[in-house]
Amino acid sequence: MSLPNGANTLTVTIRKRPWWFWTLAGLWMLLEVLFLQTALASARESEYRAAAISWIAAAVLAAAGVLIWFLQGRWRTAVGGSTGETSESL
Repeated sequence: MSLPNGANTLTVTIRKRPWWFWTLAGLWMLLEVLFLQTALASARESEYRAAAISWIAAAVLAAAGVLIWFLQGRWRTAVGGSTGETSESL
């Protein structure tokens, strides 16, 4: 494996996420499961309006999660965080 810029070593930085990030991620996942379960149950009971509202809510929540994930990665790259670049050791 050849490293860019003739570097002899590759430095990988791993950042821990704060507790509140994992709390919000767990809440987001719980809401996704609840909306999907409600959509499936409503469709099974022939309540199509409730099912449509639940499907739309689940889709919007999923799109918001993907958007936040994407923007977080772009922001981290913009401020010099985890960019995947290599650096030489001293």
